[in-house]
Amino acid sequence: MAVDELTQVPPGAGLAAALAHLDRSMLNGFELVEVVKAIARQVAHYQAELLATAWESAHCPPGDETSPPERTDHPDEYAAEEIRFALTLTRRAADTLMGLAGQLVERLPAAHDALRSGQIDLAKARVLDEETAALPPPAARHVVDLVLPAAGGLTTGQLRSRLRRLVIAADPGAAAARQREALTRRHLEHGLDPDGTATLAGRHLPPDRAATAAARIDALARAAKQAGDGRTLDELRADFYLDILNGDRTPTGRPLPAGGVELVVPLSTLAGWSEQPGEIKGWGPVLAEIAAKVADQQRDRSWRYTVVDGSGTVTAHGPLRRRPAAGVAGLVRARDRTCRAPGCRAPAHTADLDHTVAWERGGPTTPANLGVLCRHCHRYKHSSGVTLTQPTPGTFVWHTRLGHTYTTGPAPPT
Repeated sequence: MAVDELTQVPPGAGLAAALAHLDRSMLNGFELVEVVKAIARQVAHYQAELLATAWESAHCPPGDETSPPERTDHPDEYAAEEIRFALTLTRRAADTLMGLAGQLVERLPAAHDALRSGQIDLAKARVLDEETAALPPPAARHVVDLVLPAAGGLTTGQLRSRLRRLVIAADPGAAAARQREALTRRHLEHGLDPDGTATLAGRHLPPDRAATAAARIDALARAAKQAGDGRTLDELRADFYLDILNGDRTPTGRPLPAGGVELVVPLSTLAGWSEQPGEIKGWGPVLAEIAAKVADQQRDRSWRYTVVDGSGTVTAHGPLRRRPAAGVAGLVRARDRTCRAPGCRAPAHTADLDHTVAWERGGPTTPANLGVLCRHCHRYKHSSGVTLTQPTPGTFVWHTRLGHTYTTGPAPPT
């Protein structure tokens, strides 16, 4: 079978047979990537079959190799132990496997079907389960149905963010109650790492206060870097984090800069007309009340507005107060929102503005020729064999060095 025919073969016995007869040494780079994609679909199929079989074994009554194929109505309390012993798993790993099996087969059958067909992988199936766990089954299935058509083209981070927004919108009251309960479990974690360093972190913190604190540390680090400090930004952030907690003064002795939290929020939410979630850039979707709180904390600062149409395309962008017009750069950052490389979620305010057609080759400095790329993806774009085009403003077509093409469109509406 030709490699280009693999995409037409559904996962299962047929695809397994086709893959078994391929000779990788006879394939070029483009073809090898196609085979990788086909193997990934086949692996997902087997993972779905593993989960379904493990879940069915939980419904078998006690017996041995001579027992008839009988089933019980309910899973056995210790069904995971059988899988634990058979696969040499820890108890936690066996419980996790059996728990996911039950959730996908019984609670989210569409997600299990998508895994079996290779539409999604096991990591995305886990995200679908985890992010909808607080919803009643009918609402969870509805949310899954909404995201499944696009899930295969999203990273787990993108999928998790989209699900969180939908879960909040599905039941804002329940989401707020879950958050209040989770806040009662806020705590600090600390301990030694295997390499001899240490970890100190807060868990289950209020997102508005955590985002503000992180923005302040980031502002300190950037100010020190601009002043000529030789440490990396990550090193500076970590050092200032400890300096603040230990009561040490900043290197200059000046007051700590407040730092700004970038917030994306519907006007209706700010006005109190709806409970649609907002988004803290770099953090993800948050409850309407949290978005409003962050906005209130920054009411004396400069604000910028962005107008989008029904498809999420940015049609206007500008300042609301104080700051002069951000111009082309502000419009492009508002339009793209994150790095425009496939799957990258680096926020626009931390990324570079790239000329799609290089300026030295006559590329204009206009929204139609500018795009947001994080530093890593910016370097990748300029690596050997990679080309990037922007057929329409905000739509980017990547051609990789092995001949594959990926398209990223405008960010979805908030």
